[in-house]
Amino acid sequence: MTVYFAFIPSRRLRPAESGPLEFAPNQAIPEWALKWRAAHRHGPTYYDGVNHAVPPSAKPMADFPDADSTACLLVWKRTASQAVPKHGEEPDEMWSLTPRGRVTRDTWSPTTTDAQHRPSPKEIHP
Repeated sequence: MTVYFAFIPSRRLRPAESGPLEFAPNQAIPEWALKWRAAHRHGPTYYDGVNHAVPPSAKPMADFPDADSTACLLVWKRTASQAVPKHGEEPDEMWSLTPRGRVTRDTWSPTTTDAQHRPSPKEIHP
């Protein structure tokens, strides 16, 4: 399975523009990235996927100055036979952090009570 994800640094601040989706071969890497970025406001990026042959000091890094405990990931899960998510396609899940730092994985639903804080898929894929 390939996991495509878009990092939203804070649900209080909607992104003005978002770049390409990041992707990983499993769910553990995006989960770790969410926790790390929310806590440290800096970390590796996965726009080119995961390459274990590259030493940590050579991996692409980015700053996330607006990241806070309300950070979340919009997640698209794909098998090898499925296409990469298209612009405007709704995510499968939204991952967020609990107050204790655990990741919760909720099925995407724009009708939930938290919908006013969630960016629309068009904001993620301009």
